[in-house]
Parts: sequence; C-alpha cells; structure tokens
Amino acid sequence: MHKTSRMPLPRWNPGNPGWARIVLFVIALALIPVAAPLNVGLYKIPVMPGLLLAALHSAALLLTALRPGLGQLISLVVIGLIPLLAEHGPLLPLPFTVAGMLTQLLIIVVAGLRAMWAVATFGALATLGVAAVVSSYFGHQIVPNSESTNMVVFASISFGLLIAAIVARQWQEIRGQLRVERAVGAEESARLQLVQERARIARELHDVVAHGMSLVTVQATTARYRYPQMTEDVAGEFEDIAANSRRAMTEMRSLLGALRGDDGDTRLMPQPSLGEVPELIDSARKAGITVEVPESLPLDDTALSPVLGLAVYRIIQEALSNVIRHAPGSSARVEIARDESMLQVVVSNSQSISALSGQNEETRSAGHGLVGMRERAQILGGTLAAGRSQEGGFRVEARFPLLGHPDADETSTKGHKK
Repeated sequence: MHKTSRMPLPRWNPGNPGWARIVLFVIALALIPVAAPLNVGLYKIPVMPGLLLAALHSAALLLTALRPGLGQLISLVVIGLIPLLAEHGPLLPLPFTVAGMLTQLLIIVVAGLRAMWAVATFGALATLGVAAVVSSYFGHQIVPNSESTNMVVFASISFGLLIAAIVARQWQEIRGQLRVERAVGAEESARLQLVQERARIARELHDVVAHGMSLVTVQATTARYRYPQMTEDVAGEFEDIAANSRRAMTEMRSLLGALRGDDGDTRLMPQPSLGEVPELIDSARKAGITVEVPESLPLDDTALSPVLGLAVYRIIQEALSNVIRHAPGSSARVEIARDESMLQVVVSNSQSISALSGQNEETRSAGHGLVGMRERAQILGGTLAAGRSQEGGFRVEARFPLLGHPDADETSTKGHKK
C-alpha cells in the first residue's frame, strides 16, 4: 500500500498576518448569526434590514483590516441606522446593541492596529458623535439615562482598547525598525570586515610583489657588471628593464603604501610561504591541539609563485586558528595534494569535546576568517569550500590552479574576471 502524502499544516504564529486575517474572518462570520437574531427578534427590526445591517457591520470589520478609514465609515452608517429602525424600550440598550457594541469595539481595535493613531482616534470619536446624535433624538422619548449609560460604557471600553491597540502598533513598528537597523548594521559590519580583510591581503601582496620586483631591479641593474662581455644593446635592454621595474615599484608603493597603516610606514616585511607550514603546525600543537599530517607533504615552493605560497600558508593558519578557538579538544588534519595543474589544501578537524557533551556551538562557529580565505582563493583563481563534515567536525578545502599550466591560466583568467 502506498502511503498518502499530507501537506504540512502551517505553524501557529500570532504575529503572522495570514493567521490574523483568518482569525478575524472567523470572528466576523461568527458575529453575523449573533447580531442578526438580536436585530430581528429583540429590537423588532424587519428581517431583511436586520440581516443586512448585521452582515454590513461584520463586513466593515473585515474591511477595516484592509482599508481602515473606509471600514470605520461603513460601521458609522450601521451605528446610525440601527437605532432608527429598532424598537425602543427601557430594557433594550441603545444606541449600541450588545452585538453592535462588540463589533464596533473590534473595529476600533483593528483600526488602531492597522492605521495611524489619528485615523483610529477619529473613528472612535466619530462613533461616539453618531451615538450622541441618535441619543439626543430619542433620549427625551425613552428612559432618560439609558442612552447615556450605554455611551459611557462604550466610551470607557473603546478608548482603553484604542490606547492599547495604538501602543501595540507603535511597539511593532519600533521592533520592525530595530530589525531593519540590526540587519543594516550586520550588513555594514560584514562589508567592513570584507574591506579590512582585503586591505590586509593587499598589504601582504604588496610585500611579496615588491620583494620580487626589487630582485628584478637588482639583477637587471647589476647585469652589466656581472656579465662584462655583453654588448651595449643587451646592456641597454637590462637598463630599461631596471628602470621600468623601479617605476612600477614606485607606482605600486604610492598606491598601496597607505594600506600599511595610518603612520604611512611602507617598510617591507618578510611574508611566510609554503615551506614554513611545518613550523605553523608545530605552533598549533603547542597550543594544545593534535595535528595529524601525512608522512610527506609537498612543501617544495621553488616552482610556486610567492603569492600562492603565502595564500596556502594563510589558509592553513586561519583554519588551525579556528580549530583552536571553536573546537577545543578536537584533533586536526592537514593535507596538501599537488599535481601538474592543481594544488589542493584540506584542513579538517574532528568533533569538539563541547559538541560531544551536548553544548550548542552554532553561535561560536567559525565565520569571519572564512571571508579572508575565500578572498585569497578568488584572487588566485581558485575555490574554497568550508562547512560541517559528516563526522560532525569542520572541513576547509582550497583548490588553486598552478600558474604555467594551460588549464590553470584559463581558470585564473576567469577568477580575475569575476
């Protein structure tokens, strides 16, 4: 037998506008069979007008949720017509019937929740105004104090509910504004972190590239003296290379020198590379985590660009730092794989002690450092994937195309176009 699939029922949420409309619609339908018998049987209103007035009053309640001003205007018409058509007596409350007062109170509450406070307040005052006109017309003919008592009861309840509805609406608006401000603040914070991380990467790239260009300048400048047998044409080519290198390095320093700091210090600092990963792993072990590595890691960076070696080092450093901060007591594993066209770096860790004990680590999960790791991978045309592993730990995998390989050149070009 095939099991019949059932659509999941929506969860109850009082703050959901859909549920509020459904509840309001049910209340409006329930008020019609209450108000209609009272209009026809107790107040002796003709059948058709009694039914129409009850339905019109309930429709005004529904309309107030969509168009507060129009809904309140229709309700005023009903409030004015019922006393004109009803039979008056000392035991019949007017100008508000029991069902009419309940419906009108709900209309005022809905208007206070949906419209500006001025619109809702005007509707409540207009309701009392219409009731006062009707009472002044019939008050001297019936029991003198019955209409006044009826209006006082309505006024005391309606204005209390109106104030509560207005306060609730203002509270909801303030909460909505706070949510918007928090979302904007979080977005601005994320953007600031991204800018700061890019600036830090730019500073490091400045050091690496400037170091390489300095070597080119020195080698080109000293070529005449190291190879005295070279011709004047060849020596001139080397002098042009040295001049162009110095000019490019000066322009790069003028553009990126401000990223060194507010003091304008543009001194170069030596940047780590792939060959220093073992020292990085040893420092992580001294910090208290177990780091496993394969028997041999391809750490020869002679064929790698300095920028790629720096990116690999920083990604491993940030991944191990995340393990130390967010997964205490877990063990990590660092893997580096390399072929002719691709360099792959994987840093994974097992489940932490706090996670095994049942503590929630979602609020402490790594996230800020991932921004910098992805930026470094994208700069070099690579990719980075990070997330929870099947064993409950965390896994960071970066893939870099190796420069000089045809596939790598195509991937790097696509990465820079992005």
